Amino acid sequence: MQKKLIAVAVGSALSAFGAVPALAQNATVNIYGTFYGEYSRINNGAASATEPYQNYDHFQNPGSRIGLRGEEKLGGGLSVWFQCESSIDYRGNNNKPDDNAVANNHWCSRDSALGLKGRFGNVFYGQWGTPWKNVNSRGNVGANDTGVFGTAHLIAGSSSTFGISAPNGPGVSTTNRVSPGIFRRRQSNLFSYETPSFAGFKVMGAVTTRNHASRATSAQLKTRLWSVGAQYANGPIYVGAAYEKHNDFWNLGTAAAPIGGDDKGWTVAASYTLPIRLKIGGSIQQMKEEQALGRETKITTYHIGIDWMISGPHGVRAAYTRAGDVKGPSGQAHNARPAANPDSKADMWQIRYVYALSKRTEFTAGYSRTNNRANATYETGGSDSTQFRGSDSSAFAIAIRHSF
Repeated sequence: MQKKLIAVAVGSALSAFGAVPALAQNATVNIYGTFYGEYSRINNGAASATEPYQNYDHFQNPGSRIGLRGEEKLGGGLSVWFQCESSIDYRGNNNKPDDNAVANNHWCSRDSALGLKGRFGNVFYGQWGTPWKNVNSRGNVGANDTGVFGTAHLIAGSSSTFGISAPNGPGVSTTNRVSPGIFRRRQSNLFSYETPSFAGFKVMGAVTTRNHASRATSAQLKTRLWSVGAQYANGPIYVGAAYEKHNDFWNLGTAAAPIGGDDKGWTVAASYTLPIRLKIGGSIQQMKEEQALGRETKITTYHIGIDWMISGPHGVRAAYTRAGDVKGPSGQAHNARPAANPDSKADMWQIRYVYALSKRTEFTAGYSRTNNRANATYETGGSDSTQFRGSDSSAFAIAIRHSF
């Protein structure tokens, strides 16, 4: 209620100066967000001449965001809605002086869209999580997406915002390219549709537009993402499945004569909440990548975790995540993964103590460890170090999360 009053006050103040019309009584605008801060001590194994800081302290704030969300009821059960959600890096932009930091620190850099919803369902266009991402994330119980307790880099290659412009396309910046091989994606230029919920059952679909294909060149790959999913969410039960395909995300030829290569992946996720405030959940997924002609790689990943508020404000979160061997022709590269080889798997274990300071604020403290097999190179989430082959990575961390 307080957030609505603030938004109405801001709109009224602006309208007094003729900047915007007064808000209609059947329209709502809300301000929401999350501030998350995580301080850790990371150990990425033995130091070397090229990586002298393998044991160091590290601060990050993944998932911090602020957003505006509004809806106007048009009558007859029809509503128009919008959302503009932006990343916040309150450490200062100089912490990540790279292209991706610039791309992710602007208005509407996260889930943002304009849509219509009614008895027919919900249709919207913008930058949004794909059905694959939305289903998969529901099984990530006991863990975060990113940071020290993040599992996305093991489960799905990464989790971030990605463009749809073709690889090696003329005038295409690295931040707007498709970033192939990654499946937990917040995708730009995405048309999405969701059916109404039928006693908890819902079907979702999404496809990207081909804005970049208007470039005046015959050497432009016509990339497109397709993602479909279905879920049942009713009370304590959640079960979902999704499939996603990335058309022509790889250039298997040359810049002058491109040949498209595809990604394909499926996921199944589930969770169940017991009356004792114990939530159990997990997921399994398999992803294939065609980075070279006739040389497809494949990886299967798993996750299982618990989130248990044991007594009053005291709780515990724990999870186990495995990235299996990258399979395919020996030595074949795989994006965001080790090359295809035996013993390229890794296991991540994590446990956290949770203290709920209020309904909107919590403190956590815990430990995560990633055990790499001989040919694996997975590091602690958010770590800026190079993980050496076969070397393990671990971290102790404390964190505070506040949502409003």
